[in-house]
Amino acid sequence: MAELMFGLGQTKKKKETEAKIRQTKKEEWNYKGRIDQDGMILERKEKAERENKWKEAQRETRKNLKDVTQEEDGEMAIRKEQHSREQKWKETGRNQIKKNTNFDMARSLFGGGGPAPDADVEDEGEDAGQEQEQHEEEE
Repeated sequence: MAELMFGLGQTKKKKETEAKIRQTKKEEWNYKGRIDQDGMILERKEKAERENKWKEAQRETRKNLKDVTQEEDGEMAIRKEQHSREQKWKETGRNQIKKNTNFDMARSLFGGGGPAPDADVEDEGEDAGQEQEQHEEEE
């Protein structure tokens, strides 16, 4: 019988503990204290203010960076020079294809050599020869 009474005592104690927990949760849910004295609310408010200040600083920085102009530095000058060199190289390749369309393979193989006898081609050939001579003189 003593065992039964011991079991009832534990059950009573467990029920009291659960009731206390329910009461505490109920009080937390219906808390109507002063907002300025509640620690959690103050912490959240401070965190929100910090985040808003940080976001405002980011907005201000982006706004100020819109007015910045980028000046040409050494690396940009090198890239610009490389780009212009590549463009000239591509243009030379395109012009070479145009020159090759006027080339007569039969004449070059069986005598006579050079491009087909067109007035335009001869003019271009003279210009190319003059350019080559000028290039050789420069070196």
